[in-house]
Amino acid sequence: MAVLTKLVSRHVPGPQAAFVRFATGVVATGLWWRAGRADLRPRRWRWLVARGLFGGAAVVAYFSALQRIPVGEATLLNYTQPVFTMMGAWLLLGERPPRRALFALPLTLVGVALIVGLRPRDLHASAGQLFGLGSAVLSGVAVTSIRAARRELPHGPPAETAWSVFFSFTALGLVVSAPAVLPPFGRWVAPTAGEWALLLGVGVSSVAAQLLMTEALRHVRVGAAGVIAQLASVLTIGAGVLFLGDALSPTFLSGALLTLGGVALVVLGASPRFLSLRRP
Repeated sequence: MAVLTKLVSRHVPGPQAAFVRFATGVVATGLWWRAGRADLRPRRWRWLVARGLFGGAAVVAYFSALQRIPVGEATLLNYTQPVFTMMGAWLLLGERPPRRALFALPLTLVGVALIVGLRPRDLHASAGQLFGLGSAVLSGVAVTSIRAARRELPHGPPAETAWSVFFSFTALGLVVSAPAVLPPFGRWVAPTAGEWALLLGVGVSSVAAQLLMTEALRHVRVGAAGVIAQLASVLTIGAGVLFLGDALSPTFLSGALLTLGGVALVVLGASPRFLSLRRP
């Protein structure tokens, strides 16, 4: 999704790409609901609204960052999100991060920094970097809201379905992105046929990814999910090299190994088989 967004944003503004992404999600949800395959009945209104508003704003900020700075740097800033997600889950949901996640998260972040070849002195307060960091903060609240909406509770309303959470994200995201695209405040840039194909790819890939993430957060704590999500950074940097001609940093391999090591640490630590082996 990030690579396709970077390609299309050479002519189409980032917020417009986000608008099309959300519109694709709304259409997909409507078709699935029409076929009787999607349960959209809301159960936890506050968390759905939080998921939609914060998630929509996060996507607009991330796509704006992709338009302005290299795809690797934008992805690195966006994928500091797990830090803010773990903080939000701790404060709002009382989910204390496991020790392995607290250790693995810095490991993966260092790995991502090595992959991009980004050093602290390279950072300056450009609009693109501020958009990237802002998207991470907003995403942290949004992902915490997904966990709150999807987790099973002994008392209170039943959990939201993956489709109801996804619909709140796409519908409210469409509202959040509309002012930057439509008159009187925004401007629509007419895409070419090729750019429409790229935008469709952005929309379809985002629908698949969001549904998979929403389903996963029903079963996995946000701390572990945040570390696993760092794999997206590795894949995005690799795709940037293959399809955008980005230079491959000599530290890419070591960074990828650190990131994968952090993911393996969390996955193995959460595995029932692994836990059973550790018991006396």
